[in-house]
Amino acid sequence: MKAFIFTLALVAAAFCAELDDVLKQSAADIENAAALQAKIDALDDETKALFDEYRRVTREIEIQERYNAELEKLVAAQNAESESIKKQIYAVEETTRSALPLISKMIEGFESLVAYDLPFLPTERADRVAKLKALTNRADASVAEKYRIALEAYAIESEYSRTIEAYAGELEDGRAVDFLRLGRIGLYYLTRDHSEAARYDMERKAFVPIDSADTESLINAVKIAKKEKVADLIALPLAAPKDKR
Repeated sequence: MKAFIFTLALVAAAFCAELDDVLKQSAADIENAAALQAKIDALDDETKALFDEYRRVTREIEIQERYNAELEKLVAAQNAESESIKKQIYAVEETTRSALPLISKMIEGFESLVAYDLPFLPTERADRVAKLKALTNRADASVAEKYRIALEAYAIESEYSRTIEAYAGELEDGRAVDFLRLGRIGLYYLTRDHSEAARYDMERKAFVPIDSADTESLINAVKIAKKEKVADLIALPLAAPKDKR
């Protein structure tokens, strides 16, 4: 009996030892499993963080690509605009090079027109010619301004052809007279006491007297030009047309 109990005790002790080993192994396995799970959780967090970073970088790349595409369009548009501006500048330079000789010819023509025309408003027109000639050498005046001023001068001269005008002036001997301009075809003077009247003769380049009947017509014409009398027909002597044969 004692031997049986001893044997049973030995078996129980062995079982307990084995159970203890099993429990220890189970505990170790649980610890290993926990550690493995922790690693898995850490890897999952890292994977999620990496994925989030990947999505962020992908979005930034897409934004950068769209920005680059828009920037390329902008650069292309700016290059096209730059080429257009270069062409416009070239066109302006070409226009400037061709316009300056034209303006010079206009001013020369204007000076000749005044020199060979009836000598009315001599001081005013001479001043206009002088200003136009000085204009060609002005560095501060643009081509457009020079052209505009030249056109204005021609416009004034053109207006003379369609109007009549009476203005006070002096003869070369200093006598005060009233001048009458009929467009560009007739220039006359009348002394203040109406004792003398004359018309300008283009061939002689001088004033020649007119008769008394024409003097009366000149007196009326001067009054009409000064708006002192209602407009009426004017009968005044003109230079006979040249025979071109």
